[in-house]
Amino acid sequence: MEENFRTIEKWLNENAPKIVKNSLQAPIAERQWETFSKLIEKNLPDDFKHLYLWHNGMNDDENVGSLFYGMSFYSMDEVLQNHEGRSEERIALKKWDKEIKPEHINNSHWIRFAFDGAHTGLYLDLDPSNEGTYGQVIFIDDEYEVGILVANSVRDLVCQFTEDLEQGLYHLHEDALEDGNHFLETDDSIDIINWQDSVKWNRFD
Repeated sequence: MEENFRTIEKWLNENAPKIVKNSLQAPIAERQWETFSKLIEKNLPDDFKHLYLWHNGMNDDENVGSLFYGMSFYSMDEVLQNHEGRSEERIALKKWDKEIKPEHINNSHWIRFAFDGAHTGLYLDLDPSNEGTYGQVIFIDDEYEVGILVANSVRDLVCQFTEDLEQGLYHLHEDALEDGNHFLETDDSIDIINWQDSVKWNRFD
């Protein structure tokens, strides 16, 4: 993953320097990680820890930025706040990939670490279906009650993000740029937030 992280930061420095300079935070402290691990009460994959040893999410004090699929990358404090504040209302998914358990959209073993600011996010899945993989990354749209498998692991997510950057599938959001912010937006071909219009992500029709 280290090589991918170097490639990502090189691309960001060349194309969205404010994300590196102003948005991405310092790596997580070991003590903070240990506290988080105890609260989750599940084995956390090493690649998820490595992600936070790279950067402890983002802040928007000086730049409103984004990362994976144009979503904000949660700091560990935000991960914990979301996890502890999760509704216990039991709502089943209406559409889902077979690797995801559909019974409960507020599954406490889904750890949200990226968010679009509205209704969708990326989750570390610590409770996959029998056909899924422990530690897979899933996308949940809580408005449409949809679950999509994004990657088999955080490592795979980071690898795919690196490839997409190198292939020119990310660019700066024009409206955000006018406001002085470096905010990544995806090419339509990989836009998962608007999954309904995507050939890649909409496999439910």
